[in-house]
Amino acid sequence: MALVPIENLGQIGIIKDTPPYNLPPNAWSDGNNIRLLDNGVKKVAGYQEVFATCPFAPYYIHPYLTIAGTYYWIAYGTDDIAVWNGSSWTDVTRQATGTLSGTINNSVTTITLSDASAFPTSGTIAMGTQAIANGSSNGYEEITYSGKSSNDLTGCSRAANSTTAAEHTTAYPVVPIGTTATGDSDYDANTTDRRWTATNLNGVIVATNGHDVPQTWPLSSGGVPQLTVPFVRLRNFPIGNKCKVIRSFRTFLIGLNWVRTNEEPRLVKWSTEASFGNQPVTWDETDATLDAGEYELSDTPGNIIDGLPLGDSFLIYKDDSIYIMNYVGTPYIFSFKLLSPTIGLLAKEAVAEFEGGHFFMGNSDFYVCNGQTVTPMLSNKLRRTVFDELNGDNYQKCFVAADYVRNEMMACYPSGSSAVVNKAVIWNWKDNTFSFRDLPSTSHISSGIVAITAGATWDAASGTWDADSDPWGATNYDNVIKNIVFADVTNTKIFRDSKGNKKDDETMLAYVERSGYDLGDPQSVKFVSAVYPQIEVSGDNTINIYIGRQMSTEEGITWEGPIAFNPNSQSKVSCRVSGKYFAIKIESNSDIDWKLHGLAFEVQKKGLRGSRDYG
Repeated sequence: MALVPIENLGQIGIIKDTPPYNLPPNAWSDGNNIRLLDNGVKKVAGYQEVFATCPFAPYYIHPYLTIAGTYYWIAYGTDDIAVWNGSSWTDVTRQATGTLSGTINNSVTTITLSDASAFPTSGTIAMGTQAIANGSSNGYEEITYSGKSSNDLTGCSRAANSTTAAEHTTAYPVVPIGTTATGDSDYDANTTDRRWTATNLNGVIVATNGHDVPQTWPLSSGGVPQLTVPFVRLRNFPIGNKCKVIRSFRTFLIGLNWVRTNEEPRLVKWSTEASFGNQPVTWDETDATLDAGEYELSDTPGNIIDGLPLGDSFLIYKDDSIYIMNYVGTPYIFSFKLLSPTIGLLAKEAVAEFEGGHFFMGNSDFYVCNGQTVTPMLSNKLRRTVFDELNGDNYQKCFVAADYVRNEMMACYPSGSSAVVNKAVIWNWKDNTFSFRDLPSTSHISSGIVAITAGATWDAASGTWDADSDPWGATNYDNVIKNIVFADVTNTKIFRDSKGNKKDDETMLAYVERSGYDLGDPQSVKFVSAVYPQIEVSGDNTINIYIGRQMSTEEGITWEGPIAFNPNSQSKVSCRVSGKYFAIKIESNSDIDWKLHGLAFEVQKKGLRGSRDYG
């Protein structure tokens, strides 16, 4: 008998598009709910609900750290927006919008609206985003009022909050701000072509779904949002305009895939620069004294899908091409160059930044772009498998999320017949390996600080070391690391990843498999009498191991197992398996954690007249 070791099991990852008998010994032919870590294979940790149950199905979620250091989480639904303040959810959906009934001058003290029923009996209003005649940098007038009679707002004090009094034309939008109205105005987002995106411009949150006017959470005079203040339309945004995606770059807001009178899906439009804590003054590209502008990406026929900064540049992804946008200053402000005329982005949010590049999902592969070249990543590994499995009817729901703690990208997609995202390909950019994991019914993944527990003790920590992503120090156990957070649209829950070993309250099926082992000699029949797994299992628990055999690459695998293996009391898995090719599967479906470091097969070559050592 001889031992045939298989080492460095986390070095290559899962490769399903190449026949297993052509793979290196330390590659895997299948697996799920595992990650490649420290040159080994580890079961992914579970996830648990965090915060209270969201008041609506959360389709988009992100953290928000205010200028004053207050931490919030903002959730966006198809109709509503809510904020988690650390203990409860607060509805911050925009309030019902009225319109001005008749033109007013800069001095009237009674203002008549077409419908004021949703407005509070006193408060503050903003005249939409109408430009003020004298050129006030605020871009619209805020007005306080002391009473309401039918559709009249009375006792008006003009030019509140450092705005400037001005004439306002009839039918112009009027929005209550700073107080809670009797009714809010639902948004009209959805899960496909009207998906939310959000950005942070110098401490100001701006969000859009492509159908409603971009929204922002107003800041107080101290630069801090107040939970009593709902979201409002973005100040100074062009009247009657919308954009499918809005991003920040340098100190500009970048609107992509524009809608004016008609849809302009190739148009890029940018605002003037904004100082810290402030919104842009204008988007008017005709004012040569300011740095707002626009540009149509017409060299390729496709539509703009999304954009993302990369170093000193901003990359714009169409569905069929990629452009690079660079700041050049006056008079042009930005230059545009076609980077790739044939490769584009699959869906909004399907791109994320990592060390020196972008990882993104294209229409037929996953790619890495460093600003100069675009490199396919799945060819001969997983390309056919992933795109055959991806539900093409729901491709617009795909997205990419980055886990910077583990150096991983999660390319998330709806698999099979699923109408929601339920699976992810995990790419480790340090090791260039791929694996798979299941997801809850996920619409978006973000990362941020979930809670801070200063001064907690080691005794207060639960679970295993490997299953916990929290950092540690000499004296305190402080949960201050950025956590991966899932937005579950089916169960209206928000989950924190890497907590425990279960999927919410359910056990997790995790396995890794390799077939096609010829153990150094594809021509001979061999006899395997034992397998020596080098594996760690949490607690005094067992893990299931299967041993398979084939006499040819064309026939199916005949499995022996499951064989329960406890590494605390056993050193090997005994078996009696003969064949030319062999397979192994390590599997668990219980509340345990495990990590596989290496394998060794105990092998004897079989002949017509007895046997001899395999060496």
